[in-house]
Amino acid sequence: MFDFTHDGHVHTPFCPHGTKDPLEQYIQVGIEKGLQTITFTEHAPFPASFIDPVPNRDSAMPVDLLPDYLNTLQQMKQQYKGVISIKIGLEVDLLPNLEEETIALLEPYATLLDEVILSQHFLYVDGTYMPIDYSAETFDELVTALGSFENVMKAYYESIEQGLAFSWENIRVARIGHLDLPIKYQKNYDWDRSEVIEEEERLLQAIADRGFGLDFNTAGLRKPDCGEPYVAGLAKIASRFHIPFTMGSDAHLAKDVGADFDMIAQKKATFL
Repeated sequence: MFDFTHDGHVHTPFCPHGTKDPLEQYIQVGIEKGLQTITFTEHAPFPASFIDPVPNRDSAMPVDLLPDYLNTLQQMKQQYKGVISIKIGLEVDLLPNLEEETIALLEPYATLLDEVILSQHFLYVDGTYMPIDYSAETFDELVTALGSFENVMKAYYESIEQGLAFSWENIRVARIGHLDLPIKYQKNYDWDRSEVIEEEERLLQAIADRGFGLDFNTAGLRKPDCGEPYVAGLAKIASRFHIPFTMGSDAHLAKDVGADFDMIAQKKATFL
């Protein structure tokens, strides 16, 4: 179920909150690590009606850069043909209440995309979009608003499940990103995963029914308050539903391409 020659979640210098490492550097690191395929998945532009709630409003690529992003990756695809396979993708935000606007914004570009990740970085709480992974402080505000870490997890899973009702295939969505993202701050809370198992199983069944895969995301290992890959805790259940995984580093700097893939390869039996 794991292909360690494909990094399916890689960012680029088009990311406003990442580094400016050149695309060629990301690709060279992938080649050096023995990858055969890299999917670049920059944060897709938000629909015009969405106001980014993080202080610098830098969560996603501006819409005016999207054509340049796609053109640049097309050039890289041709330049490295026969050396490493470059796939053109996006990481699209699942924004509650703005799903149709998001799809309408990106659908004109769908034929230029190979595969897309659908991720949720904001929860809609009492009429406000609240960031999930911006900082420990803003996450704690979310926990306070919902009453507990477990309630955040439940709300996150339920929101994704509801969002799956829309026609994401129209923009080439292939898999769901970092499905348990709130665990980025799990070490700051005494929580019980067994309390959210019902929501996990229901969501995974919905993902299986839609034919989507999962992003097995090693970035969680690089987050000090997390300490495990995103989705690792869901892998056994996902396997029962025959949901495929795609390895993803979620690299925002070149050196993290393929990060920890070797370690996961050695321990993969423990996740399944």
